[in-house]
Amino acid sequence: MAKKTTPTKKKTKSGRLKRVALLLESDEAFDRGIARGIGDYIRNHTGWIILMDPMMEVSMEGIQHWNPDGIITSIHLPAIKEVSKLTDIPTVGFGSYSEERDGHLDFPIVTSDQHAIGRMAAQHFMSNGIRQFAFCGGNEKAPWCAQRREGFVDELSRKGFSCEIYEPSFKKAVNMPDAVRSLSKWLASLEKPCGVFVFFDGWARWLLDACVIEHINVPQEISVLGVDNDRWLCELSQPMLSSVDVNVRKAGYTAAEQLDRLMRKEPVKPPVSRIAPAQIIVRDSSNFMNFDDPEVAFALRYIREHACDPISTADVLKVTGMSNSTAYRKFMKSLGHSIHSEIQSVQMERIKKLLTSTNMSIGDVSKAAGFENVRYLTQVFREETGLTPTEYRRKQSTPDL
Repeated sequence: MAKKTTPTKKKTKSGRLKRVALLLESDEAFDRGIARGIGDYIRNHTGWIILMDPMMEVSMEGIQHWNPDGIITSIHLPAIKEVSKLTDIPTVGFGSYSEERDGHLDFPIVTSDQHAIGRMAAQHFMSNGIRQFAFCGGNEKAPWCAQRREGFVDELSRKGFSCEIYEPSFKKAVNMPDAVRSLSKWLASLEKPCGVFVFFDGWARWLLDACVIEHINVPQEISVLGVDNDRWLCELSQPMLSSVDVNVRKAGYTAAEQLDRLMRKEPVKPPVSRIAPAQIIVRDSSNFMNFDDPEVAFALRYIREHACDPISTADVLKVTGMSNSTAYRKFMKSLGHSIHSEIQSVQMERIKKLLTSTNMSIGDVSKAAGFENVRYLTQVFREETGLTPTEYRRKQSTPDL
């Protein structure tokens, strides 16, 4: 019988090549995004080889054959209990973490800020003038789903709004026909127009199918928002599905960065890193503004198209023909804030997007968002986020930007 050998680990000029096992579910959009973020990291840090086999189920035999120096793993794999016992191999996990279910895992974990995802969804609907709200968690009982619901409901409650919660009418394992029938009954009972936040894109697509069955106009009667920005699901939906970009690429980069520290025997803190969502990718399913006052609706469209030109409150008053006092009263009634605040909100979103998706200098970002003075931009941005633009970029984007 041939003697079992250990794979040879090659050398590089800077030392031994590090072999990193990547354990994921390649058919999941979140896992694929993690892989892209890890790719961002290794393009900037030499000396890694990624070991993965997306065609095979993760097994201890396969991991032992690879003889890795480190592991980056989904915490949702069936084999995660066995993986967690490999205490002699530096490991970092990723996925939808909850203390109740995953607290036994004794290695650093990178996860999404679930409450922030819910808050962002609520803000999206409210900024479009929606005043009726609902949450669909499908039949998912995991704590992370509840956290998204809590973030959504809490943000609405903070502004004085309530929220309907979907309760499935079936108890067995879900399939598409059962889900669509159950959703159809629920949607028919909702007061409209209504903004429906769905806990992930797969169920959001089923909800759109239910709208077709019930002859509900989307987004005019039901405005729909999912989570994960799984493009093939979102862009094949009818209408195309809006979704929360949870910044999974940043999560992948962070996981790789933390594993690198562990392999260098450096401490990693905190044990659970929560990554804030990046933005909402607005498509047809939620691209609707519901305002009874046509002057407010017109003003909002003008602001969202021209806020970064830049424009001022005076420009909005000029194109709408409203007086300052009338505009203030109408905006406070419809949105709860002034024209100036709305202009600044649009500018802030533009700044965040440019900081996290481009390598533009802060000065160029300032000009692109309608700020001539970088110092004033920094002051306003710090008041909004608690961070300077540079700090926000470092925290929310991958360093290669």
